[in-house]
Amino acid sequence: MDVHRYACQFDPADINAALGGRYIIGPEIAVGGQGIVYRATRTSRPDGTAANDIVALKLHFDRRRNVPVQPEITAMENLSHPNLARLIEYGYCDVAGRHTRYVAWEFIEGQSLSVQLRSGRLRESEVLAIGRDISAAIAEIWSRRIVHGDIKPSNIMLRSSDEDLMFGSVHSAVLIDLGVARNLGQGNIRTFDRNDRRSARRPMGTWGYFSPEQIKGAKTLSSASDVFSLGVVLLECLLGRHPTDGDQIAVSEGIRASGGRLAGTAGLLCALDMMLAPLPTFRPNPAELSRRFQNMRLAMVADFAQSPRAPMEDPD
Repeated sequence: MDVHRYACQFDPADINAALGGRYIIGPEIAVGGQGIVYRATRTSRPDGTAANDIVALKLHFDRRRNVPVQPEITAMENLSHPNLARLIEYGYCDVAGRHTRYVAWEFIEGQSLSVQLRSGRLRESEVLAIGRDISAAIAEIWSRRIVHGDIKPSNIMLRSSDEDLMFGSVHSAVLIDLGVARNLGQGNIRTFDRNDRRSARRPMGTWGYFSPEQIKGAKTLSSASDVFSLGVVLLECLLGRHPTDGDQIAVSEGIRASGGRLAGTAGLLCALDMMLAPLPTFRPNPAELSRRFQNMRLAMVADFAQSPRAPMEDPD
């Protein structure tokens, strides 16, 4: 099925009617394997009280992927973290006669990492900022025993700053779209048929970013799986392209940041190698990883401030 053709069958007027006229449906901002996302304004809550929320409204149009997500949604309801999009509302509705799951997330101003990468590779300071923030987000959801399961550039939103362009424009990053997230122990992963990339048995997520244990059909996953996927993303940021051009088999067989001609400090390349370790037990804890990235970035800023190129402060 052509998901884009299917998605185009959604009419904003039908969506608005299905949601009781409580949303003003704006432009389409993303279409993927699970559904379509619109920028929208929620004018009232389900109980009728007034609201004024700008949201990313996702409608899941593929019934095969319309899996139970209540445990994850419930866990996210009261979660507030600067590097995670806030859950606004969720439920089911009938859009033009089709039973459809919808989830409204906080709309994050900025651009996705996938868009940023169209301009080429990122500076190391920007890679460190993304690594710091998304590692922190992984640690936060893992504290509730949730695995995101689909960490990739299009699921990372970037906030920019003009404060110090010597270190790039990326100020912070936010992890979005927990549409395929799973609680530990739900057994959502099944064996992948490597001879058929489009097989219905493929684990939910994105080709080229799966951890080795996802592809092997691990019954349960941990935050280590998300750490591996983030490692692929950060390596992509340094290269300006996917490290295997999207070849999942090559990713699963092992990729490294060090040992090549990749520009980057030894500390960063070492951290990436640990993140990309084939066995989950050898990958770093996401909270410790976030602190490590932060310390590396602070050290980079301090070194620059002490360099001869930095302007001297006026003693007066």
